[in-house]
Amino acid sequence: MKGVESQELRVESRESNCVSPGEGYKLWAASYDDDPNPLLALEERALRPMLPELRQKDVLDIGCGTGRWLSNLLGLGARSVVGVDASLEMLMRATAKPLLGNRLVLAHAHALPLHAESADVIVCSFAVGHILDTRAFAGELARVARRSADLFVTDMHPAAQAQGWRCAFRCADRSLEIETVSHALPDLRRSFESEGFSFVNSGDFHFGEPERRIFWAAGKHAVFEAARVIPAVLVLHFRLTGQGS
Repeated sequence: MKGVESQELRVESRESNCVSPGEGYKLWAASYDDDPNPLLALEERALRPMLPELRQKDVLDIGCGTGRWLSNLLGLGARSVVGVDASLEMLMRATAKPLLGNRLVLAHAHALPLHAESADVIVCSFAVGHILDTRAFAGELARVARRSADLFVTDMHPAAQAQGWRCAFRCADRSLEIETVSHALPDLRRSFESEGFSFVNSGDFHFGEPERRIFWAAGKHAVFEAARVIPAVLVLHFRLTGQGS
């Protein structure tokens, strides 16, 4: 299943099918939006209620991909949105979506070509697992965030990764895994808190009835029953207070 394959489901060896984020998203871009993805569905269901009121807010989406959250954020009333991604192919898919064409920036997360203190809310959806130096990343986010800005970081839950779940997709009848780093919650907290973000809260989210139909449509009935007992998505909420360590 796209985005939530486990080691037990793969036929080929991990080594022969593991690709870099740059190569992986280049190959995945053309089909990324085509099939329902239970991880993305769960993350959206979990994160939406946690977001603050967005009217009169400037919002930054780090790792925006094909623009899924950008469209959502505009729909929730954000004054402005900017999406940043390092994959040209993913951004090209985003440009075809209504209102997103002039809101996209090709750049790496650790070197944002954005003005300081320009964002009231920052969303980083399933991107932190592709970042090695999370403290440098946190410092860059602190630079572009306004005082009291809210930051939401989501990722596949470390417990799910420990069970063999991977960021994977099918391409030309092969299962390809995109290289990721599993960051423990204490390590992420230290990185962001050291750069002036205060931890607000976190959530561990499991697949539920809303995601069941996605698994069933893919013929993965047994996979759903096994997966629902494991926390699938981690959501972290920070706020910039400037009280770094």
